[in-house]
Amino acid sequence: MEEKTIRAIPAGPFAIMMGAISAVIGLIAGIIIAAIGGALTSTVSSNTTVDLTGFGILFGVGAIVLMPIACFIGGVIQGLIIAIIYNFLAPRIGGIKLHFEEGSRQPPPP
Repeated sequence: MEEKTIRAIPAGPFAIMMGAISAVIGLIAGIIIAAIGGALTSTVSSNTTVDLTGFGILFGVGAIVLMPIACFIGGVIQGLIIAIIYNFLAPRIGGIKLHFEEGSRQPPPP
């Protein structure tokens, strides 16, 4: 079994990947929030004389659109901070050690 150590993380690509992962999580959370918010506003609208249908639609679309954007920005910032801290600490503490198994499988084509 081959062992390799991650000595440094390139901050830019790591930050973009963290942002993309966070955006996907934000989209899923936005869909859930939109569904719950839509159910609540429709329940409140049906039980009162106030019509909140427009608010519910605006809230739902806002959650689905704004959550991934906000999560992407937060993920990029988080990724930059993590990469900078890791690159500072790795030479002092030691990097993350990964174990690779040698096998006959070919890597997937690019």
